[in-house]
Amino acid sequence: MPVCITVLNSYSGWALVAEGFLLDSPTLTTIGSLIGFSGAILTKIMCDAMNRDIMNVIFGGISVPAKKPGAIDTAPKVHVEAGVDSAAAQLAAAKSVVIVPGYGMAV
Repeated sequence: MPVCITVLNSYSGWALVAEGFLLDSPTLTTIGSLIGFSGAILTKIMCDAMNRDIMNVIFGGISVPAKKPGAIDTAPKVHVEAGVDSAAAQLAAAKSVVIVPGYGMAV
C-alpha cells in the first residue's frame, strides 16, 4: 500500500508540471518535476525492495476475481479486548522494546 501512496505522490508532481506549463510558470514546472521525479524514484526503490513490478503495483487488483455472493466465511472469530493495563503488562513482560519515532506516518 505505501507504494501506491508514492505513485500518487509522483502523479501529483506531474500534475503540477502540467499546471506550470498551462500557467507559463517555470517555478511550478520545476517544483512539480522535483516532486514527480522524487516520487518516481521512491516508487522504484520500494518496488525493488518488495520484488514487484511497477505494472503489478498499478494494475495488480484488476484481474482479481470478485467473491461470490454466497461465499461467506463462517469460521468463528475471537475478539480480545485490549486496554491500557494489558498493554502495560505486555511492555513490562517484554525482554526488549524498540520505539521507532515517526513510523506511524510512514504506514
